[in-house]
Amino acid sequence: MKQRKSIKSLYATGQHSMQSLAEQFGTTRKTISKWVKRESTQDWSSAPKARRIRITPEFEQAVVAYRSNEITAHHGVIRIAEALKKEHACANPSNVYLVLKRLRLSRPRVVKPLEKRGIPVGKHRTQMDIQQLPAIEGKGGFEYKISIIHLSTRIKYSEIHDNYNTTTIAKVYENAIERLPPFL
Repeated sequence: MKQRKSIKSLYATGQHSMQSLAEQFGTTRKTISKWVKRESTQDWSSAPKARRIRITPEFEQAVVAYRSNEITAHHGVIRIAEALKKEHACANPSNVYLVLKRLRLSRPRVVKPLEKRGIPVGKHRTQMDIQQLPAIEGKGGFEYKISIIHLSTRIKYSEIHDNYNTTTIAKVYENAIERLPPFL
């Protein structure tokens, strides 16, 4: 309190700026500005300035009536809050949820278990992968690793070639079919 009084009096003299006072008293310019503007040296309340809207009994009755109607019984909290917003100031989804929960009118959320399914593998499902590799010593350019993967067994067949045109890929595919397990 003494520091705040001395800050106010020093600033009132006009010889000190807010920045110099902030540096002198080890605080920020914004804090000095707040203290100088206040009429009292007391701290202000940090409580909300607006009065909190409470859930009224009328609102609870309106939610119950809305939920008990056959036509609107399946509506969720957002839809109920929107419908009741005009008549009730406290109508928002969180308050609707609180009312439904307190009166045990909320339905438990149904979580459907996920079905565990593997990747569907057909009779002749394969995957092809082509990787560009730097050429081996003495050669310039690139070489290409062409791989065929049998998806049901995950067995991989690979060859390295200097190109990856369609005839080369077709030949690698033929070789892979001969060497991979049979497609059943």
